[in-house]
Amino acid sequence: MIEYDFLTAKDVDAALEYLHKYESIKVIAGGTDLLVDIHKESSRLEKFDYILDISNIKALQFIDETEDSVELGPLCTHTMLINSKIINKYFPFLVTAAKSIGSTQIRNRGTVGGNISNASPAADLIPPLMALNAEIELSSVNGRRLIPLDNYIVGPYKTSKNHDELVTKILIPKVDENYRFSFQKIGRRRALNIARLNLAVAAKINKKDLKIEDIRIVPGSATPFPVRFKNIEMEILNKKSNELNLEELAKKIGDEMVNITGERWSTPYKKPALGAIFKKAIIEITNSSDSDSH
Repeated sequence: MIEYDFLTAKDVDAALEYLHKYESIKVIAGGTDLLVDIHKESSRLEKFDYILDISNIKALQFIDETEDSVELGPLCTHTMLINSKIINKYFPFLVTAAKSIGSTQIRNRGTVGGNISNASPAADLIPPLMALNAEIELSSVNGRRLIPLDNYIVGPYKTSKNHDELVTKILIPKVDENYRFSFQKIGRRRALNIARLNLAVAAKINKKDLKIEDIRIVPGSATPFPVRFKNIEMEILNKKSNELNLEELAKKIGDEMVNITGERWSTPYKKPALGAIFKKAIIEITNSSDSDSH
Protein backbone atom coordinates (compact mmCIF):
# COMPACT_ATOMS: atom_id res chain seq x y z
CA MET A 1 0.00 0.00 0.00
CA ILE A 2 1.26 3.48 -0.92
CA GLU A 3 1.52 5.80 2.09
CA TYR A 4 1.56 9.58 1.88
CA ASP A 5 0.56 12.77 3.71
CA PHE A 6 -2.29 14.86 2.29
CA LEU A 7 -1.91 18.62 1.91
CA THR A 8 -4.54 21.16 0.82
CA ALA A 9 -3.91 24.56 -0.76
CA LYS A 10 -6.60 27.22 -0.73
CA ASP A 11 -4.84 29.58 -3.16
CA VAL A 12 -2.05 29.58 -5.76
CA ASP A 13 0.55 31.13 -3.44
CA ALA A 14 -0.01 28.44 -0.81
CA ALA A 15 0.28 25.72 -3.49
CA LEU A 16 3.57 27.18 -4.78
CA GLU A 17 4.95 27.37 -1.22
CA TYR A 18 4.18 23.68 -0.68
CA LEU A 19 5.78 22.76 -4.01
CA HIS A 20 8.87 24.78 -3.06
CA LYS A 21 9.06 23.23 0.40
CA TYR A 22 8.53 19.56 -0.49
CA GLU A 23 10.31 17.83 -3.36
CA SER A 24 8.54 14.45 -3.26
CA ILE A 25 5.03 15.69 -3.97
CA LYS A 26 2.16 14.94 -6.37
CA VAL A 27 -0.50 17.48 -7.31
CA ILE A 28 -4.14 16.35 -7.47
CA ALA A 29 -7.16 18.17 -8.88
CA GLY A 30 -9.85 15.95 -10.40
CA GLY A 31 -7.90 12.82 -9.51
CA THR A 32 -9.28 10.79 -12.41
CA ASP A 33 -5.78 9.55 -13.33
CA LEU A 34 -3.74 9.80 -10.14
CA LEU A 35 -6.23 8.07 -7.82
CA VAL A 36 -6.51 5.15 -10.24
CA ASP A 37 -2.71 4.85 -10.40
CA ILE A 38 -2.46 4.92 -6.60
CA HIS A 39 -5.18 2.29 -6.25
CA LYS A 40 -3.42 0.05 -8.77
CA GLU A 41 0.01 0.90 -7.30
CA SER A 42 1.02 1.64 -10.89
CA SER A 43 4.67 1.18 -11.85
CA ARG A 44 4.39 4.58 -13.57
CA LEU A 45 4.16 6.34 -10.21
CA GLU A 46 7.44 7.74 -9.02
CA LYS A 47 7.91 7.61 -5.25
CA PHE A 48 6.20 10.46 -3.41
CA ASP A 49 5.55 11.41 0.21
CA TYR A 50 2.87 14.07 -0.21
CA ILE A 51 -0.26 14.71 -2.24
CA LEU A 52 -1.21 18.35 -2.72
CA ASP A 53 -4.91 18.96 -3.35
CA ILE A 54 -5.46 22.11 -5.46
CA SER A 55 -9.09 21.36 -6.39
CA ASN A 56 -10.49 24.23 -4.29
CA ILE A 57 -8.40 26.99 -5.88
CA LYS A 58 -11.14 28.89 -7.72
CA ALA A 59 -8.58 31.25 -9.30
CA LEU A 60 -7.43 28.32 -11.47
CA GLN A 61 -10.89 27.55 -12.87
CA PHE A 62 -11.68 29.94 -15.73
CA ILE A 63 -12.13 30.36 -19.46
CA ASP A 64 -11.26 33.89 -20.58
CA GLU A 65 -11.03 35.58 -23.95
CA THR A 66 -8.46 38.25 -24.74
CA GLU A 67 -7.91 40.09 -28.02
CA ASP A 68 -5.39 37.54 -29.30
CA SER A 69 -6.03 34.36 -27.34
CA VAL A 70 -8.29 32.20 -25.24
CA GLU A 71 -6.98 31.39 -21.77
CA LEU A 72 -7.93 28.29 -19.80
CA GLY A 73 -7.39 27.72 -16.11
CA PRO A 74 -5.87 24.29 -15.42
CA LEU A 75 -8.84 23.39 -13.19
CA CYS A 76 -11.25 23.83 -16.10
CA THR A 77 -13.20 20.58 -16.33
CA HIS A 78 -14.02 18.82 -19.59
CA THR A 79 -17.67 19.72 -18.96
CA MET A 80 -16.74 23.41 -18.71
CA LEU A 81 -15.06 23.18 -22.13
CA ILE A 82 -18.13 21.50 -23.62
CA ASN A 83 -20.47 24.18 -22.24
CA SER A 84 -18.26 27.19 -23.00
CA LYS A 85 -19.59 29.58 -25.66
CA ILE A 86 -16.02 30.83 -26.22
CA ILE A 87 -14.60 27.34 -26.92
CA ASN A 88 -17.58 26.40 -29.11
CA LYS A 89 -17.11 29.61 -31.10
CA TYR A 90 -13.36 29.45 -31.73
CA PHE A 91 -12.26 25.83 -31.29
CA PRO A 92 -15.20 23.45 -31.84
CA PHE A 93 -12.97 20.38 -32.27
CA LEU A 94 -11.75 20.90 -28.69
CA VAL A 95 -15.39 20.47 -27.64
CA THR A 96 -15.60 17.28 -29.75
CA ALA A 97 -12.48 15.96 -28.01
CA ALA A 98 -13.81 16.82 -24.54
CA LYS A 99 -17.14 15.12 -25.30
CA SER A 100 -15.31 11.92 -26.24
CA ILE A 101 -13.64 11.63 -22.83
CA GLY A 102 -14.85 8.94 -20.44
CA SER A 103 -18.18 9.07 -18.67
CA THR A 104 -20.19 12.07 -17.47
CA GLN A 105 -18.63 11.71 -14.01
CA ILE A 106 -15.10 11.80 -15.46
CA ARG A 107 -15.93 14.82 -17.64
CA ASN A 108 -17.32 16.59 -14.56
CA ARG A 109 -14.21 15.89 -12.47
CA GLY A 110 -11.32 15.59 -14.91
CA THR A 111 -9.42 18.80 -15.64
CA VAL A 112 -7.58 20.24 -18.62
CA GLY A 113 -4.43 20.72 -16.55
CA GLY A 114 -4.57 17.13 -15.35
CA ASN A 115 -5.18 15.74 -18.84
CA ILE A 116 -2.12 17.61 -20.12
CA SER A 117 0.17 17.02 -17.14
CA ASN A 118 -0.54 13.30 -16.90
CA ALA A 119 0.90 13.26 -20.46
CA SER A 120 -0.74 9.98 -21.39
CA PRO A 121 -0.07 8.92 -25.01
CA ALA A 122 -3.87 8.52 -25.25
CA ALA A 123 -4.85 11.93 -23.78
CA ASP A 124 -7.67 13.34 -25.88
CA LEU A 125 -7.07 17.06 -25.28
CA ILE A 126 -3.35 17.10 -26.12
CA PRO A 127 -3.66 16.59 -29.93
CA PRO A 128 -6.16 19.45 -30.52
CA LEU A 129 -4.31 21.76 -28.13
CA MET A 130 -1.01 20.93 -29.86
CA ALA A 131 -2.63 21.56 -33.26
CA LEU A 132 -3.66 24.98 -31.92
CA ASN A 133 -0.08 25.85 -30.86
CA ALA A 134 -1.18 26.10 -27.23
CA GLU A 135 1.28 27.33 -24.62
CA ILE A 136 1.53 26.35 -20.96
CA GLU A 137 2.16 28.87 -18.18
CA LEU A 138 4.23 27.35 -15.39
CA SER A 139 4.50 29.17 -12.07
CA SER A 140 6.79 28.75 -9.07
CA VAL A 141 7.84 30.90 -6.12
CA ASN A 142 10.58 32.24 -8.42
CA GLY A 143 8.24 33.48 -11.15
CA ARG A 144 6.47 32.33 -14.31
CA ARG A 145 7.46 31.00 -17.70
CA LEU A 146 5.60 30.15 -20.90
CA ILE A 147 6.41 26.97 -22.79
CA PRO A 148 4.87 25.55 -26.00
CA LEU A 149 2.83 22.40 -25.39
CA ASP A 150 5.12 20.63 -27.90
CA ASN A 151 8.03 21.24 -25.47
CA TYR A 152 5.99 20.51 -22.34
CA ILE A 153 5.25 16.88 -23.25
CA VAL A 154 8.65 15.18 -23.45
CA GLY A 155 7.75 11.49 -23.21
CA PRO A 156 5.00 9.05 -22.27
CA TYR A 157 3.69 10.30 -18.89
CA LYS A 158 6.59 12.80 -18.74
CA THR A 159 6.62 16.60 -18.88
CA SER A 160 9.35 19.23 -18.65
CA LYS A 161 7.69 20.81 -15.59
CA ASN A 162 10.07 21.21 -12.66
CA HIS A 163 9.00 19.67 -9.34
CA ASP A 164 8.33 23.10 -7.81
CA GLU A 165 6.19 24.36 -10.71
CA LEU A 166 2.43 24.41 -11.17
CA VAL A 167 0.47 24.80 -14.40
CA THR A 168 -1.43 28.05 -13.90
CA LYS A 169 -2.75 28.76 -17.40
CA ILE A 170 -3.16 27.29 -20.88
CA LEU A 171 -3.02 29.93 -23.65
CA ILE A 172 -4.51 29.20 -27.07
CA PRO A 173 -3.77 31.74 -29.82
CA LYS A 174 -6.80 32.72 -31.86
CA VAL A 175 -6.70 31.79 -35.55
CA ASP A 176 -8.31 33.55 -38.50
CA GLU A 177 -11.67 32.59 -39.96
CA ASN A 178 -10.13 30.49 -42.74
CA TYR A 179 -9.05 27.75 -40.31
CA ARG A 180 -11.00 24.52 -40.21
CA PHE A 181 -10.72 21.79 -37.58
CA SER A 182 -11.39 18.10 -37.15
CA PHE A 183 -11.04 15.67 -34.24
CA GLN A 184 -11.43 11.96 -34.94
CA LYS A 185 -11.28 9.03 -32.53
CA ILE A 186 -11.44 5.27 -32.48
CA GLY A 187 -11.99 3.88 -29.00
CA ARG A 188 -12.67 0.63 -27.21
CA ARG A 189 -16.00 1.08 -25.44
CA ARG A 190 -18.03 4.20 -26.12
CA ALA A 191 -18.83 5.09 -22.51
CA LEU A 192 -15.49 4.81 -20.73
CA ASN A 193 -13.32 5.62 -23.66
CA ILE A 194 -9.57 5.69 -23.33
CA ALA A 195 -8.44 6.48 -26.84
CA ARG A 196 -6.99 3.69 -28.88
CA LEU A 197 -6.30 6.19 -31.59
CA ASN A 198 -7.24 9.82 -32.11
CA LEU A 199 -6.31 12.61 -34.47
CA ALA A 200 -6.55 16.39 -34.47
CA VAL A 201 -6.15 18.48 -37.63
CA ALA A 202 -6.17 22.26 -38.00
CA ALA A 203 -5.90 23.67 -41.53
CA LYS A 204 -6.07 27.12 -43.07
CA ILE A 205 -7.68 26.96 -46.52
CA ASN A 206 -7.83 29.93 -48.87
CA LYS A 207 -11.50 30.43 -49.79
CA LYS A 208 -10.73 31.64 -53.32
CA ASP A 209 -8.35 29.01 -54.69
CA LEU A 210 -8.74 26.30 -51.96
CA LYS A 211 -4.99 26.34 -51.34
CA ILE A 212 -3.95 24.87 -47.97
CA GLU A 213 -1.87 27.68 -46.47
CA ASP A 214 -1.21 26.03 -43.09
CA ILE A 215 -1.83 22.55 -41.69
CA ARG A 216 -1.12 20.94 -38.32
CA ILE A 217 -1.64 17.21 -37.85
CA VAL A 218 -1.37 15.58 -34.41
CA PRO A 219 -2.31 11.92 -33.82
CA GLY A 220 -2.78 10.56 -30.29
CA SER A 221 -1.99 6.99 -29.16
CA ALA A 222 -0.12 6.47 -32.44
CA THR A 223 3.29 7.37 -31.00
CA PRO A 224 4.85 7.15 -27.50
CA PHE A 225 3.64 10.72 -26.94
CA PRO A 226 1.70 13.11 -29.19
CA VAL A 227 3.80 14.98 -31.77
CA ARG A 228 3.00 16.85 -34.96
CA PHE A 229 3.49 14.76 -38.09
CA LYS A 230 5.63 17.28 -39.97
CA ASN A 231 6.37 15.09 -43.03
CA ILE A 232 2.71 14.62 -43.94
CA GLU A 233 2.10 18.32 -43.21
CA MET A 234 4.79 19.24 -45.77
CA GLU A 235 3.19 16.88 -48.31
CA ILE A 236 -0.12 18.75 -48.02
CA LEU A 237 1.05 22.35 -47.52
CA ASN A 238 0.34 24.68 -50.46
CA LYS A 239 -1.66 22.06 -52.34
CA LYS A 240 -5.29 22.65 -53.27
CA SER A 241 -7.71 20.86 -50.99
CA ASN A 242 -9.69 19.45 -53.93
CA GLU A 243 -6.56 17.95 -55.52
CA LEU A 244 -5.29 15.81 -52.62
CA ASN A 245 -4.73 12.10 -53.21
CA LEU A 246 -6.22 10.85 -49.95
CA GLU A 247 -5.39 7.18 -50.49
CA GLU A 248 -1.72 7.96 -51.02
CA LEU A 249 -1.62 10.40 -48.09
CA ALA A 250 -3.37 7.88 -45.81
CA LYS A 251 -0.61 5.38 -46.54
CA LYS A 252 2.07 8.01 -45.95
CA ILE A 253 0.72 9.02 -42.53
CA GLY A 254 0.90 5.34 -41.53
CA ASP A 255 4.48 5.20 -42.77
CA GLU A 256 5.36 8.29 -40.75
CA MET A 257 3.95 6.64 -37.61
CA VAL A 258 6.07 3.51 -38.21
CA ASN A 259 9.17 5.68 -38.78
CA ILE A 260 8.68 7.03 -35.26
CA THR A 261 7.59 3.87 -33.43
CA GLY A 262 9.10 1.03 -35.46
CA GLU A 263 7.03 -2.07 -36.18
CA ARG A 264 4.99 -3.11 -33.12
CA TRP A 265 2.35 -5.76 -32.36
CA SER A 266 -0.31 -3.06 -32.83
CA THR A 267 1.07 -1.75 -36.17
CA PRO A 268 -1.11 -3.93 -38.46
CA TYR A 269 -4.19 -2.48 -36.70
CA LYS A 270 -3.01 1.10 -36.12
CA LYS A 271 -1.53 1.82 -39.55
CA PRO A 272 -4.74 1.41 -41.59
CA ALA A 273 -6.85 2.82 -38.73
CA LEU A 274 -4.78 6.01 -38.61
CA GLY A 275 -5.08 6.31 -42.40
CA ALA A 276 -8.85 5.92 -42.14
CA ILE A 277 -9.39 8.63 -39.49
CA PHE A 278 -6.92 10.88 -41.33
CA LYS A 279 -9.05 10.62 -44.50
CA LYS A 280 -12.21 11.36 -42.48
CA ALA A 281 -10.56 14.44 -40.96
CA ILE A 282 -9.35 15.83 -44.29
CA ILE A 283 -12.75 15.20 -45.91
CA GLU A 284 -14.52 16.97 -43.01
CA ILE A 285 -12.18 19.96 -43.25
CA THR A 286 -12.31 20.29 -47.05
CA ASN A 287 -16.09 19.83 -47.18
CA SER A 288 -16.65 22.59 -44.63
CA SER A 289 -14.28 24.84 -46.58
CA ASP A 290 -15.99 24.04 -49.91
CA SER A 291 -19.42 24.90 -48.49
CA ASP A 292 -18.07 28.23 -47.19
CA SER A 293 -16.65 29.15 -50.59
CA HIS A 294 -20.00 28.75 -52.42
